[in-house]
Amino acid sequence: MPLKITELYSAPGSTVHDIYERNIGILVGVASDVNGYVKYIEVKVADRQVERVEGERVAIEDGKILVIPEWKHEALKVIEALERAYKRRRAIENIAREGDIPAEIIEGMRRQLSEDIKVLKQRALKVKDLVKRRISEVEAESLKVAGAIANIQMLYFSGEIRESSFTASMNHLKRLRESLSAEKKDAKQILEKLEKTFEAATAPIEQAPLRSHHQQKPAPPPPAKAPAKSDGGEELIVQIEEA
Repeated sequence: MPLKITELYSAPGSTVHDIYERNIGILVGVASDVNGYVKYIEVKVADRQVERVEGERVAIEDGKILVIPEWKHEALKVIEALERAYKRRRAIENIAREGDIPAEIIEGMRRQLSEDIKVLKQRALKVKDLVKRRISEVEAESLKVAGAIANIQMLYFSGEIRESSFTASMNHLKRLRESLSAEKKDAKQILEKLEKTFEAATAPIEQAPLRSHHQQKPAPPPPAKAPAKSDGGEELIVQIEEA
């Protein structure tokens, strides 16, 4: 559901998080169209720069401004399109089996859907690469966090930093480690669903035979006649004797 500008009435100046509870920055700007839908937000990141995030990736949850990562946003859109393509392929073949629609129309629908699926396949391959790349980035970042944890522990246990500093550092690092772990798990689940949906939408299916508009559906067989009965209500049996 697109976000309305009215939902961000008092939001500028608020902290923006991603869906894995990481602090992205401060909301400093919003742009909307004449219908009141948010086109994008602008976020100040670590006093260095302003990043623009399209409105489709922004949500409000429990009063918090959340941003959906680009890889997940794109993957969910492709999954939805693949599921729709799969259902339409099945629907077209069901219509063809009924035999009520001329073959020319069915063939046209098949061709159009086939072209749409070709384009969708290219999108899906790009998005799969995007998700895999993000998983690799998260794994690399997780190694850095593990190294930072090991280093701060060494300094603390060797008596080189005080306990309050150690505790503060560990709290930040543990939250970051948990967020990265949650994102990696989510990315793997999304990738698995994307691959399964891709396979289902692009796999060959048996096509129903088509009838031209000159052909008519075969008429149903006439109902069987009931056996003749005598006036007494009993069945009349006729016996033919050989000469």
